[in-house]
Amino acid sequence: MDKKRVSIMLHGRSYSVITADDEEYVRSVAREVEEAMLSASRSKAHLDARDCAVLAAMDFCDDRNKALKKNRELVDKADTIIGKSGDLSRQCRDYKERLADAINENTVLTKKLKALEDQLRTLTRENERLKKGDRRSAETEKQFEKSVAEKKGEKLMGYVPMRQYSLFEEEAGAPAAPKKDEPIGSMNYRSKDKKDKK
Repeated sequence: MDKKRVSIMLHGRSYSVITADDEEYVRSVAREVEEAMLSASRSKAHLDARDCAVLAAMDFCDDRNKALKKNRELVDKADTIIGKSGDLSRQCRDYKERLADAINENTVLTKKLKALEDQLRTLTRENERLKKGDRRSAETEKQFEKSVAEKKGEKLMGYVPMRQYSLFEEEAGAPAAPKKDEPIGSMNYRSKDKKDKK
């Protein structure tokens, strides 16, 4: 940037300043210095222009130092905030990752829960079916026992008691076995012979 010469007035004296800054800006700085010198001269009447300029310079340096100190404090605070912001960003990333893991785990558990609910419904239906089958089996068994009891209690139509006789033993009152020479179908029994002899 090209430099230029700017004329200013300070405490009744003309000064020429070579600067690259804007002329209006240089003149505003000169007005601030003039006001500072006037303020110093009003505080003590016997001060000359040089003393006023020194006091004004002291005031400007004090303001500058305080501004720099405040600026450093602000920079430190900004660094602290940025550091905390970085920590918060890392924590936020961690929370996001944990949230994603929790969502995935919740999805898996939801699917497992649905599968278990389906299995429970299937087992419930199977249990109900088995209960109905047990009731039918019990009823069938009762009917069978009742039928058996009824069969035991009823008398057969045309039942004739039969007595079994042995061919080798003669019991009292039993017909004798046929003799050796007699045909088996002759129906001649010893009991009958005895009755005939009598």
